[in-house]
Amino acid sequence: MTCGSNLQGPGGTFTSPNFPFQYDSNAQCVWVITAINTNKVNNCCDTSICSLSGQYKPSGIFIPNGKNVIQINFEEFDLEIGYDTLTIGDGGEVGDPKTVLQVLTGSFVPDLIVSMSNQMWLHLQTDESVGSIGFKVNYKEIEKESCGDPGTPLYGIREGDGFSNRDVLRFECQFGFELIGEKSIICQENNQWSANIPICICMYQIFFYYYF
Repeated sequence: MTCGSNLQGPGGTFTSPNFPFQYDSNAQCVWVITAINTNKVNNCCDTSICSLSGQYKPSGIFIPNGKNVIQINFEEFDLEIGYDTLTIGDGGEVGDPKTVLQVLTGSFVPDLIVSMSNQMWLHLQTDESVGSIGFKVNYKEIEKESCGDPGTPLYGIREGDGFSNRDVLRFECQFGFELIGEKSIICQENNQWSANIPICICMYQIFFYYYF
C-alpha cells in the first residue's frame, strides 16, 4: 500500500497507518514537511514543483526557499526491528542517500531530529510479515542553526538554555537519583544533539537491581 502526505508548518502531528494499531504490511509511505516561514517564495505553475533552490521539476508539490528548519520528536515509536524502517531525510529528493539523516528501526529513537534545510521527508517501508504499532510524530518549525529544545530529564536539573550550534547543555539529578547517560551534550553543526538527554534513576532502584 502507499500512504503519506505533504505537510506544512508551523507545526502539527501525524502517525503511521492505523496507529495505535498494527500498520500494514508492504507499505511505502512518504511524508514531506515544509517550513512556511520563508525569506523568499518561488511560485510554480499548474502541478509543477520547485526544488529547494527554486528550480522547476516535472511533478509533485511546491517547495519555497526558507529560513526556518523542521524539528520532529516521537511520542511513540515501534517498528519490527531490522525489517521495517523509517528513513528520514533533509530536503532534496525523497530517497536520495546523500540527504539521509537517520534510518530508524526497532524502538530506540533520538530525542529530537532537526533538518538543515526548510524541508524534511520521512519514508516508511515495511515488509510482508507481521508489524508493530508504528509511530506518532510531532513536528514544528524552529530557527535555523538550532538543535531545538531537548527538554530536561524527569527529576533532573539542566544548566544552559541555548539551543544553537555549539551551545552546550549540562545535566545533573536531584538528590537521591543517579544520572544515567551523558552529563553534557552539544548542539552540533548538523543541527543534531551529540546524544540524547540522560535519565535520572532512583538510587534505591539501582540498589535493588544489583543486589536482589
